[in-house]
Amino acid sequence: MTAVAVLTGVLLVGLVLVDAALTALSLVGGAGPVTRLVSQGVWAAARRLGGTGPRRHRLLRWTGTVVLLITFVTWVAGLWIGWFLVFVGSPDAVLDQFGRPADTWSRVYFAGFSIFTLGVGDYTPGTTAAQLATSGAVLTGLFLITLGITYLMQVVPAVVDKRTVAGHVAALGVDPVDVVRRGWTGDQFSPMFEQHLTSLTAEVIRLGQRHLAFPVLHYFHAGTRAGSAPVAVTVLDGALLLLRDGVDPGHRPDTGAVRPLSRAVRQLVLALDSALIHAVDEPVPAPRLADLERAGVPVADARAYASAVERYRAHRCRLRGWCASDGWDDTDLRLTGD
Repeated sequence: MTAVAVLTGVLLVGLVLVDAALTALSLVGGAGPVTRLVSQGVWAAARRLGGTGPRRHRLLRWTGTVVLLITFVTWVAGLWIGWFLVFVGSPDAVLDQFGRPADTWSRVYFAGFSIFTLGVGDYTPGTTAAQLATSGAVLTGLFLITLGITYLMQVVPAVVDKRTVAGHVAALGVDPVDVVRRGWTGDQFSPMFEQHLTSLTAEVIRLGQRHLAFPVLHYFHAGTRAGSAPVAVTVLDGALLLLRDGVDPGHRPDTGAVRPLSRAVRQLVLALDSALIHAVDEPVPAPRLADLERAGVPVADARAYASAVERYRAHRCRLRGWCASDGWDDTDLRLTGD
């Protein structure tokens, strides 16, 4: 029984360390297995509690913070329990100040102050193996707590970047047609509008890399449509569809501003699709040429536009899946006119 306890403790400590390393240090996307289960469980519970009404956003906007805190607590608890199992494996592993074997709760206490590197000293390791285990507990505790705090601090600017992209797109317009209309001067697209598209390219690429480095970013839900990155990227993609294929070819903006941003959006959605979202069967509704024409912008041939819409169907399904996974439905999106 004692050998089983020690082996179980060592495996649990290893699992926690691997999970933390995969979550905080991996840049290839996805989190550790424990973190993934915790994150998905908390998010699913929040979605169920929030229901389907507009008030759900008030609850979901706290989910990212809760996921972070529960993940960190899970790591610490797993490490604590693991080292307790190691120290409970031998009667003489932990001794009190009089040289007597410590009881169970005292071993819990010893494991705790070892991983938190408190060094109180009223209990001591009683064997050579326990001394080595104590050193391991101190080392792993220092590693995990330092890694966890560093990870938490890095997530904050990543959330800011996510909100920045949403705010930038929201400043350009409330829907795809509105974005294009505001960039149109009456005979051409404004150079400042094209500059906005160029600057958004770097922001979207950074957002994709942030999501890969910090999967928990997916669970930081914005309480408003204007602050939501999934909604903003979906609006932006619709605007790019119009600029690329819906506007009359003789009046389209510089392809050097539109094409790189379009590729950046597709790369972002593909990266998310592999780790965090799944495509749905129906795509995001495409912006209507009639709405663009009413806004005074020259439009392309309807059949050519319809062909482009169909060509990007799979991509727009992923966009809809991203919005749905973030708690936004079709009523929230409002991507086309009434």
